[in-house]
Amino acid sequence: MRRTPFAVRFTLLLAAFLEGVYAQPVNYRPPAGAHYSVPAGPAGTAGVLPGGRILAPAGVSLTTGPGAFGLAINAKGSTLATANIGREVQTISVLEQDKKGAWTIHNFGTAKKTAPESEDWRSLFMGIAFSGDKSLLVSEGESGRVRMVDAASGAKRRIWDLNQNGATNSFAGDLALDQSRGIFYVVDQANFRLVAFDLKQSAPLGSVKVGRLPFAVALAPDGKRAFVTCLGIFQYSAVPGADTKKPQTGLPFPAFGYPSPEAVAGVQRKTGAATDVAVPGLGDPNVREANSLAIVNVEHPNKPELANLVRTGPPIQDKVHGGSSPSAVLAVGGVVYVANAHSDSISIVDAAAATVTGEIPIRIPTLETLRGILPLGMAWDETHKHLLVAEAGINAVGVLDPASKTVVGHIPVGWFPVKPLVDGGTLYVANAKGRGAGPSTRAIVQAWEGSVMAGVMLRGTVSVLPLPSPEELTKMTVRVYSANGLLPSPGADPALPPVKHVVIIVKENRTFDEVFGDQKASNGPVAGIPALARYGRLGYADGKGGRLSLQKVDITPNHHALADQFAFSDNFHADSDVSVDGHHWLVGAYPDAWTESSLLASYAGQKSFRLTPAAPGRLLFANGNSSVHPEEMPEAGTIWEQFEAAGKTFRNFGEGFELAGVQEEPGEEPTGARFMTNVPMPDALYRNTSREYPGFNMNIPDQYRATQFIQEFDRLYGPGQQPMPDLIYIHLPNDHTAGARPADGYPYEASFVSDNDYALGRIVEHLSQTAYWPDMAIFITEDDAQSGRDHIDAHRTVLLAVGPWCRRNYVSHVNSSFPGLIKTVFRLLGVPPLNLFDAAAADLSDVFSTTPDPAQYKVLPVDPRVFDPAKARAAAPGTPSPTMDGPR
Repeated sequence: MRRTPFAVRFTLLLAAFLEGVYAQPVNYRPPAGAHYSVPAGPAGTAGVLPGGRILAPAGVSLTTGPGAFGLAINAKGSTLATANIGREVQTISVLEQDKKGAWTIHNFGTAKKTAPESEDWRSLFMGIAFSGDKSLLVSEGESGRVRMVDAASGAKRRIWDLNQNGATNSFAGDLALDQSRGIFYVVDQANFRLVAFDLKQSAPLGSVKVGRLPFAVALAPDGKRAFVTCLGIFQYSAVPGADTKKPQTGLPFPAFGYPSPEAVAGVQRKTGAATDVAVPGLGDPNVREANSLAIVNVEHPNKPELANLVRTGPPIQDKVHGGSSPSAVLAVGGVVYVANAHSDSISIVDAAAATVTGEIPIRIPTLETLRGILPLGMAWDETHKHLLVAEAGINAVGVLDPASKTVVGHIPVGWFPVKPLVDGGTLYVANAKGRGAGPSTRAIVQAWEGSVMAGVMLRGTVSVLPLPSPEELTKMTVRVYSANGLLPSPGADPALPPVKHVVIIVKENRTFDEVFGDQKASNGPVAGIPALARYGRLGYADGKGGRLSLQKVDITPNHHALADQFAFSDNFHADSDVSVDGHHWLVGAYPDAWTESSLLASYAGQKSFRLTPAAPGRLLFANGNSSVHPEEMPEAGTIWEQFEAAGKTFRNFGEGFELAGVQEEPGEEPTGARFMTNVPMPDALYRNTSREYPGFNMNIPDQYRATQFIQEFDRLYGPGQQPMPDLIYIHLPNDHTAGARPADGYPYEASFVSDNDYALGRIVEHLSQTAYWPDMAIFITEDDAQSGRDHIDAHRTVLLAVGPWCRRNYVSHVNSSFPGLIKTVFRLLGVPPLNLFDAAAADLSDVFSTTPDPAQYKVLPVDPRVFDPAKARAAAPGTPSPTMDGPR
């Protein structure tokens, strides 16, 4: 069948659909409305994702371990394998189909953290390939090794170590196997190189430096060239004299903002010990090693040579704030395709000429200027000459026609697809987040082989389906657009009140049920379970055998008083699983392949920052640190760049400090941080961030944060001072909790939650007493919902809407999430959409009234048995310091 009529039919169908709405105002929103989140079924049954999008994968969904980032198929086409990189457990899933079409799934995994040292398989990453039909090559990531295992049992057959011939601190990433020559190539993310091995030898054949942060690798069909995507921008450096064992050798604030002249050339700064140091600059973000495709001549694997570096996607300049983030590569004949995750495009590269000969833009009709498709892994459909690309942002596989450089259609698959494969007429797709999470009130009780998956909440899937016909693809495409809220609906967005000042307060890690499971509303039932409200009005402070536990104690009186006086939601979600992606989503930086794969490995304890210049990639391994690095910046930037572009003012208190390598120890007030490297903040944020307010550092009471905020607010925006900014952003983190510190006023873990509650009440009380209160709206939420139980969904979290224009004791049932919050703030302040996620999100307009109530808020005291604000103090020097989402 010819391709052109197919594409024309789809275009005409979509145009006919849209024709009726162009003549009037339109709005975009996801289809779920007030439906609560529910996972999709294994055989195509639709689910509702957090935020209101629909997940309805075509074909069959086969369940794998969590974080299915790698996918391989054997030569016979009878067996699939996925590399599942975490975060709860790292596993390999082997999927076999019998002659009757039935699937059998086996899982085997790395040793748990508690396993004896004799268990040497402790890490796993995305690289996976069949060697023959019964053996698997898998990259180990953190260990710097590659392992061959038996595909049936997981038994070790051989190990290759990248840390040889003077190389250290290697991180084994993606890999590619040349079966005909018995040679494989593995990416070393830490050392910016590609390493060649012979299947029959333990020592490396050779290695070669490539670009910055190499990520994906593919081989030319003849095996003579390797192609490596390099998604880094800068090669970072340690602050001169920095020593992680001596935090005061670090800087109390990031060295500079990016982009800026200081970021290019370097700058003099003082360390925490007041020592002057010359912090090196970062140079040009558009050098050939950045956001590029490395072409490596491997005709002689013992002497691989870097033939060329080809930049893909647009350069960083003007309105392009982030690099292209080339995250996948596929070689077909003499053509190489590169998926630019941030640019929503595929670069077509002539391998012989080492030049980009064309681009295939992936755009949504009527929303062409916005990004968010997030193209990742690719596969080739030889029958139709189509390129298939995983579209992680819209939970689909795009069907592209390279000849015409157009998008033919989209196939709905699982949540966050990362890797497609085509075998015969069948499409297989690895989906990192599978079918969704569902309630976190239950442990997963299915007894998988060896119990390797016992207790695992989040799992991946493989979608299996025949390649669709043209007619089927047209219907699937409309389904993908509709499921993601990308089809315009007639009518303008609901009207909003005349709010001039917005305050966003971000807290840490709580579910809806554990705080508001006992909350009532004036407009009807609330979807909560009081028994789960461990931090509610009748909460629980666990003494853990060291002191008397307290039952039926009010842990969060101010949270509940705010919900009584203003509005809240029982259907608001974190798009994130943990703090890393949470703090990205909350500033408009949707997590890309680098962020997602790194956080999964890091939270499994298998991707660590090391202050070692010899392995520069490790300086950007962020562990649980959650702020946006230059490499993670979307093309359009974050909310900070968007506010500046719209001429809006903002002030930040505590957000953006969690950069790779940051140290947070006692005695580091006021910022609470020491920065060991020259990794920068976004410049717009850098210039508008308080130097007197701490970031996450859990050694510092939230009472200190509240006091610092109130004092700085009054100094800057009090009577006779400059006007309050359009937006104030506050990170108030202590409900994250840490180990009890009775000597510092925290006799229970729950004490940190009450500290947070009282600080929140103080801040809201103070804001309500200012002259700006009549025109103000305050939104209060969490960065994720990972630390508690919820009977609806593991992502459901706290959302309070506070202010004179908010309805009284009103519960919203609209299924929304972080992009919906951003959309609401943008609409209130007259800022255009940033990306596809906020453009098509469900906003929070129903929490507002048409008539204001100017009543102020009065802070309530907390129970002194749990937390006495007068006794709260910072941790003493030498106290073990909790890290963001670290063990506690």
